[in-house]
Amino acid sequence: MKLQPIEYQHLNECANLFISVFSNSPWNETWTQEAALERLEDCYNTPGSYGIVAIVEDTVCGFAIGHAERWYQDKHFFLREMCVQSTKQRNGIGSKIIDLLQRSLVSERVSVIYLLTMRDSPAEAFYEKCGFLKNSKMIVMLK
Repeated sequence: MKLQPIEYQHLNECANLFISVFSNSPWNETWTQEAALERLEDCYNTPGSYGIVAIVEDTVCGFAIGHAERWYQDKHFFLREMCVQSTKQRNGIGSKIIDLLQRSLVSERVSVIYLLTMRDSPAEAFYEKCGFLKNSKMIVMLK
């Protein structure tokens, strides 16, 4: 497996993977290729954007993408999207992506990585296993 920074040329393949992963339970989302690609292009084109792709046999099998934001003393990184091919989950690929992402961001003075994920989901358990904590001071609000 090869891990490397995400490049624009990876986005089509990442969009296909995104659709495949998020069409399954527990998300059951119905992304089109156009919408998924636009979502990932938006993430990629955001100032401070950074991401990692995992490639096995010339095929993207996982990725993470987000962007760094200035905070008062340092930077925080908002992990916008992450997924690993369903048949390759629970094999350490996601953990390796998170590990490289975190190590890469330290050199950019990023002190915090934060994200949104579905409560009581396999994704929540994965992120907790990777050392993410639930923040008792913050909530998500929608209108």
